[in-house]
Amino acid sequence: MKLLEILNSLHCAGSQALHDTLGLTAADCRISLLRQRNLTFNHLIAMKISGSILQKIHLGCDETLQPHLDDVAEKLAGDFFGRLMKELDERNPQLQVSRLNGGEAVLHTRGVRTFEFRLTTDKGQYFYLVEVPSRVEVELARGSEYIESMEAIYLPANWRQCDRIDDENAVMDVLRFLNKVEGDVYLEVPAGDGTATVNSGLVLDSALLEDDQTVKLCTDFSDPALGVPVVGDLVAASVGLGDRSLEFSLEYLGVAEHPLAGGVELPCALFAIPAAITIGQRRRSFRVPVPAPLEVELACALGQGLSAPWSDGDSIATVVPGRLVDLSFSGARIMADHEHLLSCFQKGSRVVCRIHFADQGQTVSLLGVVRRATAGLKDRHQWRDELGLEFLVSADTDRAALDFVRQYVLEIQRSNLAQRIRLAGV
Repeated sequence: MKLLEILNSLHCAGSQALHDTLGLTAADCRISLLRQRNLTFNHLIAMKISGSILQKIHLGCDETLQPHLDDVAEKLAGDFFGRLMKELDERNPQLQVSRLNGGEAVLHTRGVRTFEFRLTTDKGQYFYLVEVPSRVEVELARGSEYIESMEAIYLPANWRQCDRIDDENAVMDVLRFLNKVEGDVYLEVPAGDGTATVNSGLVLDSALLEDDQTVKLCTDFSDPALGVPVVGDLVAASVGLGDRSLEFSLEYLGVAEHPLAGGVELPCALFAIPAAITIGQRRRSFRVPVPAPLEVELACALGQGLSAPWSDGDSIATVVPGRLVDLSFSGARIMADHEHLLSCFQKGSRVVCRIHFADQGQTVSLLGVVRRATAGLKDRHQWRDELGLEFLVSADTDRAALDFVRQYVLEIQRSNLAQRIRLAGV
């Protein structure tokens, strides 16, 4: 897996850089998968890397180690960067180092593939944070046909037309597919009070537990405040794949670990193989791509906003611009440059969406809820944020705006149909 290779490279580069720069040897190294979206980080260095799939790395340390690092912070960053890029075999990456003044910083994460490496030395603890892209993000950014080829190999030929996969071998093939593409599995973990918290995981491999086949997911249930399942709990799991959603129930069997280089263990959990997988639409009604991206403005329905991811607390306006990519009666897909959308809007957020229909000379405002919030690589040098919105119908909703959207979608659909008829010579 590409992700495991990157994690191994991060661990080796960090340990070696700490040893070569300060002469410190890590007696212990632990990796945790962060679920918090906002965390206070004893900040030392921000490494911004252009031309690499790793866009940013934050390094820090505890107070006892701070005096030892202040004078060599930039050298440490350079050494870490050099070793990491050598192991990853990146081409022409550029490093920009900032914020060498230390002190605490508030960072904002997605809680998806955000890893913390914590190295313990006899002088104190040194740690770094990084968000690692998945294989599916990297391949989509490259414009390759890797995902399509994996679908053809592992998924049933007509899976998009199916409502359910319940053949045992086919279910195992779906899990193998998720392992190959490193698709994010969203887990609704029971919190014990009738509610659930959303966690994420990655399918690593299958394993035997008392002669029963199980599936191992890279996920972290170490924080009781964020919900920890009890053995035997059913955890609802879902994976987005294009305009389809793969949904299944996983029986929790207990914690596990996955070995990395140098004896480091990645936090994991074991689940029973699901009996069946349901295939659903990620949107209730058909969607149409808009002829040209339309400008939109998003604002939190409660008037709240957060700082941009990894911005260390820099404030931004509450109104965030974006581009409408496709539209349906019930929702929309919106994109923006990285560090815009996801910083302000998380899954479950209620937003006001203003869409500017330039060709119609019309601007409509709609109330919606964020059903999907992801970041992906636009290319090897640039990331982009993406939101999936579901429009809400309430007493405060402008029914005329919803009707306008409905008519706009129908008009595009009629135009597309007419074009196909002309091309067919009918």
